[in-house]
Amino acid sequence: MGVAFNPVNGYLYVADFGSSNVSVINTSTNQILTQIPLTYGIGTIAVDTATGFVYTASTYSTVYAINPFTNKVAATISVAAAGCPTGCAPEVQTYDAANGDIYVTDLATDYVSVIHNATVVATIPVGVSPNGAAYDSANGEIYVANEGSSPPDNLTVINGTTNTVVGQVSPISPGPGVAFDSDNGMIYVCSNAAQASQVNFVTAVNGTTNQVVASTRVVNICDGAVYDSQDGYVYMTNPFAPGSEAPLSNVTLFDPSTNQIVLTLPVQLAPYGIAYDSANHKVYVANLYSNTISILPPVYPVTFHETGLPSGANWSITMGGATVSSTNTTIRLPEPNGTTNFSVSDGAGLTASPSNGGVDVRGGPTDLNVTFSKGSGSGIFGLPGATGYFVLGGFVALLVAAVMVIVVLTRRKRRAKPSPTTPPPDGATGQNR
Repeated sequence: MGVAFNPVNGYLYVADFGSSNVSVINTSTNQILTQIPLTYGIGTIAVDTATGFVYTASTYSTVYAINPFTNKVAATISVAAAGCPTGCAPEVQTYDAANGDIYVTDLATDYVSVIHNATVVATIPVGVSPNGAAYDSANGEIYVANEGSSPPDNLTVINGTTNTVVGQVSPISPGPGVAFDSDNGMIYVCSNAAQASQVNFVTAVNGTTNQVVASTRVVNICDGAVYDSQDGYVYMTNPFAPGSEAPLSNVTLFDPSTNQIVLTLPVQLAPYGIAYDSANHKVYVANLYSNTISILPPVYPVTFHETGLPSGANWSITMGGATVSSTNTTIRLPEPNGTTNFSVSDGAGLTASPSNGGVDVRGGPTDLNVTFSKGSGSGIFGLPGATGYFVLGGFVALLVAAVMVIVVLTRRKRRAKPSPTTPPPDGATGQNR
């Protein structure tokens, strides 16, 4: 279920919920080094990137700290002080690089436990059913997604210096997928509403003002989210569709610059946890139903530049299974290496050229120009551009001239022919009266 990259030793740590162990993977060889036995119910996992210690939790109110050099459990930490009896649900969520603390949510008690090294240093009441969190390195705050706080759904904001609640962000559709964009200072939260009648959203929160700035409707449930600082996209795992028990097998990429889904990448069944390795630019996905880890290919921006549209006109590109619309002069989509087909919508009554084609991506950014005009493509009568309109104009002019000639000749004939009712001139012979 859970997956985390450890930059201290370069290993990947995977929380195996069904077998109650943590798998350790060498990312250089993509081979399992060892498996660390634990107790039932481990799911989420996080790394202290300063010490390299790895933290995961079981359903028995226990957090385990794993030594990265021995890959053995170095500490067993009870979080029962939050009032949770045996059987509750602590989940390790995130690491605060400024204070060195690990933050653990608990769905049952509505608390967040704060662990420093191997000691619980704070227990913080938050909203109802906290089930996701992320650390904002720009302001030093931790954002906790409260799934059960409805209405209104919200995020609890925790100050990392004092470990106290300093605010709430609402309205929002919270879920376990929470990611911080270090480039624009925004927090992105994706929801996991499971009922067929429910809808899911990706919500953007400004980390400076703690205000919701955008909410984008998406189709599927989201369970995990991570920001890739190299390509600038938020990656979200989609294990299921609302109202469906059939697992999905895709990861979607969300573009913070447009607040749109811009790419869908195939993985394996029921992707849950997700992690990013900034050293080798790899994204790792834990697939719950297939017992595998997917390593996603790097993507590169394909940018379309338009000319010819009136200012503010809407146009769109369909590529890689996604359609992106914009009123700007550029549209950017991410694509992996290889050839991908695209199509361009007509805009403002103008025709795009090219209207479709293929893009060949080879390990770097690609730019294409699109021109909108009335003369692109085939005009009327099957003639190119405006030629058909000139021909039509010529036909109309000839027709008008022909009608005028006919009218003039008809009038002349009428004037030259005497009327049969006109009386004969004086002196002419006529009938006797």
